[in-house]
Amino acid sequence: MLAPQPLPAGNPRASVVLIAPDDQRRHEISRAISATQARIVHEFREYPGGDALSRLVRSDCDVIIVDLDGRVGPGVDLIGTICGSNAHVTVMACSIGYEADMVIRSMRAGAREFLTEPLVTAMLAEALTRACARRQTVARERAGQLLVFQGAKGGVGATTLAINFAVALTKENAGSIVLVDLHAQLGEIALNLGIAPRFSITDAVENSARLDADFLSTLLMEHASGLMVLASSDVYGMHRYRVQDTEKLLRILREQFAFVVVDAGPCSGNTPDILFEMADVIYLVTEVNLPALRNARRLISWLAGKDLGGKETRGLEVVLNRFNSRKVEIDEESTTKVLARPVDWKIPNDYVAVRVAQNLGTPLVMQDTPISRVVWQMAKKACGKLVPATGQSTPPALKGDRWKFWTSRNIRPLSTARS
Repeated sequence: MLAPQPLPAGNPRASVVLIAPDDQRRHEISRAISATQARIVHEFREYPGGDALSRLVRSDCDVIIVDLDGRVGPGVDLIGTICGSNAHVTVMACSIGYEADMVIRSMRAGAREFLTEPLVTAMLAEALTRACARRQTVARERAGQLLVFQGAKGGVGATTLAINFAVALTKENAGSIVLVDLHAQLGEIALNLGIAPRFSITDAVENSARLDADFLSTLLMEHASGLMVLASSDVYGMHRYRVQDTEKLLRILREQFAFVVVDAGPCSGNTPDILFEMADVIYLVTEVNLPALRNARRLISWLAGKDLGGKETRGLEVVLNRFNSRKVEIDEESTTKVLARPVDWKIPNDYVAVRVAQNLGTPLVMQDTPISRVVWQMAKKACGKLVPATGQSTPPALKGDRWKFWTSRNIRPLSTARS
């Protein structure tokens, strides 16, 4: 009996689809795969065709093993069909004997490993590990950028900025763009864009078993600007997104779009971990007030302490929303001390323009306003274009001494400060 040998540390358990027409050989290969602690997600008793083949080439597995014994020609043709349609999956051919002609035909069809019996557990485990590593490499090379808008607290305008940023990015012809409303309920992206989608992100994550590029395309809606939108549910309820479902959704979107813009919403549970780990840029939106700045500082510290794929906080950009240099109680120097870093973007305050745009369902960036100019600059930088100078002057230092008690290293609550 084969002794279980786990895949090398640091690699996920490989998911495997096994195709072997012969029952005895299928059982033997299946037992060898199980000994490596890999997961067999499906077994085919015949070479698939028609709808079964279509589902196979779109499958989300890491490895497809095709047994060639007895039917070399159809098996090689099947390998070629799979490899020509799915660049992420690793196809392995399997046979009792090692015949040079069979190996060459398999490799030309796209197989990356040729397994011969008796299958050695350690060698099979190494082959599966290589397949997992290859999939991660291919995914990184093909993946679009994930840009996340996270509010320091509710009501700071993260949704408005995410919408207008995504529209501006679309108009920059930076490639295909999708905007995702990650609010589990009461999301406003579709409403503010003036569209009424039939489906939502809830339909995607609650059907994760059938979630692929084709299914996801039926859930998206196109805005007049060309922006694709995955809205939040229009039905109020306790929608909870599992981390693995959210990760799968974002990965598929990154494979299909050059930029995936996410309005993170009030994230809870472990969702922020995977969202921020996958993000290329996190736009942390805050305002010049104590609650928002305090939360922003906490988020910055939390991100700095997380192992975000080795990125730390180099992908973090702080956005100061509704900024008015003439009416400020906390000056820029104090704000920088509180955040322990400078602000990257300052969005002017224009309450009337924002409210009119929201009520009309028209993106603010479609007009020439002080807000839209800064958002356009953010979009240009995101897609690697030259950003013109903003011309913003440094705000006057107003009442800075009044807030020094809070910008010290040991931040104290407002209630403990002397008046």
